[in-house]
Amino acid sequence: MKTDQQLTQDIQAELKWDSAVHADKVQVLVHGGIVTLSGKVASLAELWHVQCAVHRVYGVQSLDNQLVVALPHQHVYQDADLTRVAESVLQWSSHIPPHGIELTVSMGWINLTGEVAFDYQRRAATQALRYLAGVRGVTNQIRLTPKNVAGTVKKDIETALARQSQGVEPAIQVEVIESDVVLTGTVSSWAEHDKALVSVWSTPGVSHITDHIYVL
Repeated sequence: MKTDQQLTQDIQAELKWDSAVHADKVQVLVHGGIVTLSGKVASLAELWHVQCAVHRVYGVQSLDNQLVVALPHQHVYQDADLTRVAESVLQWSSHIPPHGIELTVSMGWINLTGEVAFDYQRRAATQALRYLAGVRGVTNQIRLTPKNVAGTVKKDIETALARQSQGVEPAIQVEVIESDVVLTGTVSSWAEHDKALVSVWSTPGVSHITDHIYVL
C-alpha cells in the first residue's frame, strides 16, 4: 500500500506526463488514499483529462474533484450561440438518437434532459459536448427507458463480468431489483472498476446502478 506522500508524488508525476494537462494549475491533496483536487483548468476537456490521469494511478481509492473551469476570454460565448453549436453536435453524432434529448445552456453550463433506451447513448451525449470550447460543465439528467427483459438481467451481467475476469472468479456481486442493479465487492484499480460499470451499463434492461464497488 502506498503512503499518502508516495501517492501524491505519483499523481503529480502522472499529471506532468500527460500533455493534455497543465499540471502546475492543479493542487493535489491525499489523505488515506482519498484524493482531493483543487485549482483551475482552462476547459472541460482538460478537467476530464486530469480526472482520467488520477484514476490511472494505482492506489487511488476515491477522488473528490473540486477543479473549476476558468475559460480564457476567447472561449467565452453567449449561451444562445453555444446552444446552437451544442444542438448541432448532438444531431451529427451517430450514437445519439435524433429525438429524445433536450438541452439548455446557462452561463456556459449545459443541462441535458430527455429519455434514451441505452446508457451508451446517454454517455455519448456528454462525450460529444466535452470538447466544445466555451463549455464550463455538463449535467446529464437523461433518463433511461430500457426494454423489459425481466429475468435475464442478472445472468447477462454476471456472464459479461466473467468474460472479463481472465479465468478468475469475479470479485463483484450483482443484485438486480427490476431494472436497478446493485454492485458490491472489491477491485484492484479504477480501470477495473470502470470496465465493470461499462459492462453493466451495456446490458439491456439496466436503468440504474448503485455502485458499492471498493477500489483497494
